[in-house]
Amino acid sequence: MPSNAGRHRRPDGAPPYGLTLVELVVGLVMLGLFSAAAYPVFSGMLARQQVMLAADRLAMSLALARASALSRRIEVTLQPLPGEATLSPGWQLVTAGAGAERPEVLSVVEPGMPCLSVTLRQAARGANVLKFLPVGYSRSEQGGFQAATFTLGCRGAQRQVRLGAQGRIRLCTPGRDADCEATESSEPP
Repeated sequence: MPSNAGRHRRPDGAPPYGLTLVELVVGLVMLGLFSAAAYPVFSGMLARQQVMLAADRLAMSLALARASALSRRIEVTLQPLPGEATLSPGWQLVTAGAGAERPEVLSVVEPGMPCLSVTLRQAARGANVLKFLPVGYSRSEQGGFQAATFTLGCRGAQRQVRLGAQGRIRLCTPGRDADCEATESSEPP
């Protein structure tokens, strides 16, 4: 008696339909191994994309703050969200509005990335606040020009948003761009 006597054959004499249980298990194991090998690469790529997106959003917020200060001839402040001490959960742009007791919110940005960290280094020591005067320059509380470097990071991926004292915004990646340092020191840029 042939070994495949119990199996049904297609009418044209070809082998039976479908897969055996062993073939299915081997295929699933191989799929699992490939997925496990690809996860670190995919995770790193996703972190880089999230950091790039958040850095772009921060650069656009800085450009909007400067443009609003210039066009409306008012002081615009980039600051953490209400109740937050850092810019990591998000930031907002506010103006003096009708008075200091009632600021007007121009924009709110919440990146929604749990691993995102945003640190601000600036020439003037202070909180995570950056002010643009009606002339478009960022200024310190002491009245001098203020340059700032925002470092955004997520699972080892980093990107910097640099603001020059006269308002020029520049994006760079530490380790890839020549003049973009990866240090986390508290020295001014």
